[in-house]
Amino acid sequence: MSAPDTQRYTLRCRGRLDADFLADYCPAGTTLTIGQESFTLANLHTDQAGVLGIIRSLHNLGCTLLALTIDTSDE
Repeated sequence: MSAPDTQRYTLRCRGRLDADFLADYCPAGTTLTIGQESFTLANLHTDQAGVLGIIRSLHNLGCTLLALTIDTSDE
């Protein structure tokens, strides 16, 4: 994976998710914020194939994707 191919994504989903999902499916540094009816996975530093794999895993757990954004801020 080369640097130009990677982005920082944020996913907001409806459903239930536990912290084990981070260790099992997400790149290091990903954060999980759980709300009343949704959760947010932020700082997903991966390529497009990686984020699609995470979305597929969430779908298999019965979660609904509400929003997908790319962090375009300069670091």
